[in-house]
Amino acid sequence: MIAIDIDPDTIATFEKGVNPEYDIARGGGYGSVTPYAPVADDGPATPDPVVSRFQAKAALLQMGLLDQVESLMAGMDAMTRLAWTEAVEFRRSSPLLNSLAPYLTWPDGAALTESDLDDLFNLAQTIEV
Repeated sequence: MIAIDIDPDTIATFEKGVNPEYDIARGGGYGSVTPYAPVADDGPATPDPVVSRFQAKAALLQMGLLDQVESLMAGMDAMTRLAWTEAVEFRRSSPLLNSLAPYLTWPDGAALTESDLDDLFNLAQTIEV
């Protein structure tokens, strides 16, 4: 297969036996041909942690945050409250979850950090019913 940068937003690909233009592209008809240089692999993508509603609430309870979250949710709009009470699972990348996190503090008054949220999800994933 040959890939050609047509312009900054467009790449054309030509596959031998599929595209009649393959031989033209291979012969340099669309510009110089250079060997393919693979991009270094950064490793496998990190999966987005997912926990059940029970796991999430149990982790919050264990860390002394559940009452605070419940109070915060009581003042939210109907759709946010519905999501909190009815969601089957919570994802670490959830926009709702990440937008609410800055309003939470640890019992000692320290603000929750991104690392703290990761730790909460890690804890929640260890909780089995």
